[in-house]
Amino acid sequence: MQNKKLILLVFLMLAASFLLHSCAWFRRPEAERQPLPRTNEQKDMQQQERQQTQDMRRQTPQVQPNDQPRTDTMDLAERISKIATGVDGVDRSVVVVISNMALIGVTLEREETSQAGDEALKKEVARRVEAEEPSIVNAYVSANPDIVKQLQDISSGITRGEPISTFFDQITDVLRRMKAESGNGGKD
Repeated sequence: MQNKKLILLVFLMLAASFLLHSCAWFRRPEAERQPLPRTNEQKDMQQQERQQTQDMRRQTPQVQPNDQPRTDTMDLAERISKIATGVDGVDRSVVVVISNMALIGVTLEREETSQAGDEALKKEVARRVEAEEPSIVNAYVSANPDIVKQLQDISSGITRGEPISTFFDQITDVLRRMKAESGNGGKD
């Protein structure tokens, strides 16, 4: 008798669990909500709005207004540029500052380059920048004309008010090339 009751109880539990789980198998998924179809007038209006927005972006110059203060990073880049051009043999420089790192492109004077050597001048620029600007931990210097051109493009864009994130890929490429160029990042 005890055995029959136990078997009946197990059977009832299995039947109940089967019924509960089988309901989940037969549930229908909810229908996806589809947006209402748009009329041609609505599509035309959206397209015109997009076109107007694009036209406004093209016409609006991306120049920083005179009354808007320059950022600290721009001032720091200008100070670093002055330090770099203060090194004998450096004719011009362009600087892009990212956090505590400075990417410096230099144009060297031919006479000084032949006397002091290209690598020595770049190391001197990096040493002076790191010594005179305590916020700069790493100064990477290159005299490669391609890198200098890329740095000028990035610097010009930042000056126009474009966010630095716009140039992330270019900055990554420049930094990779500067590190590879000197083997040790342009520093001792």
